[in-house]
Amino acid sequence: MFNQLRDAITWIESQLKFKPKSDLDRMHHAYDLLHLDLSKMKKIHVAGTNGKGSVCSYLTHILMKQGLKVGVYTSPYLLVFNERIKINFDNIPDQDLLNLINEIYQFNLEFEASYGESLSFFELMTLMAFIYYAKEKVDVMVIEVGLGGRLDATNILNYDLSLITSIGLDHMKQLGNTLESIASNKLGILKLHNHLITTVSKDLHPQFIKHANEVGASIKFIEPKLIEKISDVPLKFLYKNQLYQVKLIGTHQILNACLAIEGIHYLYQEISSQTIKEGLSSALWPGRLEEIKPRIYLDAAHNTHAMEALKITFHEAFKNNKITVLFSALGDKDVSGMLKIVKQFADHIVLTTFPDPRFIPIDHLKDEVDELIENPLSAYQILASNLKQHEVLLITGSLHFIGYMASQIKGV
Repeated sequence: MFNQLRDAITWIESQLKFKPKSDLDRMHHAYDLLHLDLSKMKKIHVAGTNGKGSVCSYLTHILMKQGLKVGVYTSPYLLVFNERIKINFDNIPDQDLLNLINEIYQFNLEFEASYGESLSFFELMTLMAFIYYAKEKVDVMVIEVGLGGRLDATNILNYDLSLITSIGLDHMKQLGNTLESIASNKLGILKLHNHLITTVSKDLHPQFIKHANEVGASIKFIEPKLIEKISDVPLKFLYKNQLYQVKLIGTHQILNACLAIEGIHYLYQEISSQTIKEGLSSALWPGRLEEIKPRIYLDAAHNTHAMEALKITFHEAFKNNKITVLFSALGDKDVSGMLKIVKQFADHIVLTTFPDPRFIPIDHLKDEVDELIENPLSAYQILASNLKQHEVLLITGSLHFIGYMASQIKGV
């Protein structure tokens, strides 16, 4: 048991992140032992390669405007560990988090004694979220899939609504190296009598329809022909002849917002269009084209699919600006592929490093960029101090890099 939160977080973060598995038996067994009652709350499951966090934010802010108590579970965190478990978009308080980790620590010992093995980090975190939301008696849970879908720890519940955002190539080692195999994994969240709403591209529609029919679920696709973009900054769009505005930047955010709109219409027909509009317009998602200082943006476009969306955004929203990019990423990503896309919209690219135990040197890529500055804070200070009018500084790459830079710039 732990007296200090930092010790508790150190323990849980030291647990194996994901354990190999071919089913969810271990997680089901653990959930059954907890005897939780989540039957009185609605449950929304959000999967996809990119856009999950934004969709969770849109949903949460709309539901909050309606006066509902919303538990939202996302990963990973940007600045502080508490971000993973929120109620009404407020991080779990330190004392509650300490109590929760102590509770799951004791439970893990009992589980290991009865089952013969301990739980993984993500399994423990997911159970913690369920425990907390049951205790706090939230009205609705918005739960983001951690990895894939079918074998994800969050997939032990039967959700009232399933949402799947865009699908791209990421986590290929775990999910497969084709869009179809990745889509199949994410479709694993769908169960009998479930309802799925999705923004996946049209070429994946036949696979989605086939799977929904096989499991006995219903499905709805967001139709791009019903969308008309009005402006880039601020981002305004028409959907089904209703005008909406969001704070987040990028055309891809329109589809994310439409997914939230349709999800709310399906689960809460009593929520008015005005409430939906107010919720969307107030929604934020840190680290997604977040303007941290004037003309300085953070974006965690941590794979090539997200970087392609970022490229489109910069071509549209910042076409009259000179773009400087400060970039770094963990070595397990397709760093070279990401940099190739960055070159298509950036005028100047600076490669840097950052302190992380998983960081693998990427200085062999220095010939692919304009400049290499090893110290990330020195790089930022140089670039920020020389920023002129009609110039934009973008800090992007790994989410861990974005989190580190955000903490340094914000002084967290």
